[in-house]
Amino acid sequence: ECSPYAAHLYDAEDPTTPVRQLPGLCDEYCVEFWNKCKTTVRTLVKEGELLELVSNRKKFCHVLQLQDLDYCFPRVLSNNNLTRNLGAVVADSDGCLQLCLEEIANGLRNPVAMVHANDGTHRFFIAEQIGIVWAYLPNRARVEKPFLNVTQAVLTSPWEGDERGFLGLVFHPKFKHTGKVYVYYSVEVNLEEKIRISEFRISSHDMNMLDHSSER
Repeated sequence: ECSPYAAHLYDAEDPTTPVRQLPGLCDEYCVEFWNKCKTTVRTLVKEGELLELVSNRKKFCHVLQLQDLDYCFPRVLSNNNLTRNLGAVVADSDGCLQLCLEEIANGLRNPVAMVHANDGTHRFFIAEQIGIVWAYLPNRARVEKPFLNVTQAVLTSPWEGDERGFLGLVFHPKFKHTGKVYVYYSVEVNLEEKIRISEFRISSHDMNMLDHSSER
């Protein structure tokens, strides 16, 4: 799986520009990479300008240099746009910034959303792009059966970078009383791609599953 920054580092956000064979590197890191790992370049890069420049550190790093310094350490740690919702940005006793991350779930296929029900149960829910939503208990154990499974209706594909699929979910502000959940996903209707926004209600016999027949 790609990191949130991979597309930017490889200049892959714009389909009209060629994708880098190596990620953009910040200046100091590029120097360190060249000093310690330049012998790997011929394995990583099959052809092109980088192979010709690998013997010259200055020219090599000039080509690889990441122009957007907000993605370079330590600025990446204090940039609110890049670190929001990724963890806590704190300073140690020496004033050095640290980005603190903690894994809470794994084994997922293209997770696209994570929300909580705000109903006092301390559960959280993670949605996969293919159309499955999983419920996790306060101890981070995943409930065996999906909270929601709309894979038969969701329009998506195995292609990398395909942004269609299950795109989001939100719980009613008074979910504890209404049991309502709203989802947003891609569908195909008569060979035409559309977006569907649906409402589901919680199952009357299982609080960790939506009533799939309640969709409207």
